[in-house]
Amino acid sequence: MDYRVYHLSRKEVCKSITLAGLLTVAIAYLFYASWLGIVFFPVFICFFMKRQKKAGEEQMQLQLAKEFVDTLRSISAALLAGFSIENAWKEAEKEILALYGKRSYMYQEVKEMNCSISLNQPLELLLGDFSTRSGNMDIASFSEVFSFAKRSGGNFVTIIDATSRHMRVRHETEREIQVQIASRKMEQKVMNVIPLFILLYLKVTSMDFLNVLYGNVAGALFMTACLAAYGGAIVLAEKIMTIHM
Repeated sequence: MDYRVYHLSRKEVCKSITLAGLLTVAIAYLFYASWLGIVFFPVFICFFMKRQKKAGEEQMQLQLAKEFVDTLRSISAALLAGFSIENAWKEAEKEILALYGKRSYMYQEVKEMNCSISLNQPLELLLGDFSTRSGNMDIASFSEVFSFAKRSGGNFVTIIDATSRHMRVRHETEREIQVQIASRKMEQKVMNVIPLFILLYLKVTSMDFLNVLYGNVAGALFMTACLAAYGGAIVLAEKIMTIHM
C-alpha cells in the first residue's frame, strides 16, 4: 500500500457530490437567481473531493505514525527481553494485532515483513521499501539509521527508543497545536457561511433592493466577482488555519 496516495471511498465521493449539489443550488439562487448557476457544479465537486482527499491523507498519516510508534515500543520491549531483531518483529505483530486489529496499517505491514523474513529477505530492505511508501520522514530516517546499524552492528534498542521518543514528541506537539486552534477553526467555519445567510436575509426581506443585480449582464458580472472574492477569502482562511509541525 502506498501511503502517499489516498483513495476516496464511495461514501466520501457521495458526500462530496451531495455537498457540491447543495452549494450549487445555494449559489444559483442567492447569486444569480437562475439555474444557470449550475455551471459551477463540476468546480464544487472538484473542490470538495480535493478537500476530502487532503483530510483523508492527513488522518491516514497521523494513524500510521501512531501505529508505527507503538510498533517500535513493542520491538524495543522484545529486544530488551532477549529476542533477536527478526523475532522482535514477530512479537510486534502480535502486539499490533491486539492493539489495532487486522485492518490496521502496521499490522498488515509487519505481517508482510515477517512473511518475507521467513523467505530470507533482509529486514532492512523490507523496511526501506515501507519507508518509501509511507511518505513519513521519521520512518524514512529510522529506516536509514536501522540499515546502517544492521551493517555495522549498532545498538538497536537505543536507535528504536530515540526514534520512538522523537515521533511521540512530534505527535503530541501536533495534537497540542490542533487543540489550541480548534476554536479558531470553528469560528472560521461559522464565518464562512455568514455571507450566504446575509444574502438570503436580504433576498427574503428586501428583494427590491437586490433586483438590480439579477437578470442583467452587469449584475451577473458583479455577483461573479463577489463570489470569486468570497471563495478566495475561504481558501485564504483555510491556509492560515493549516498549521503543522
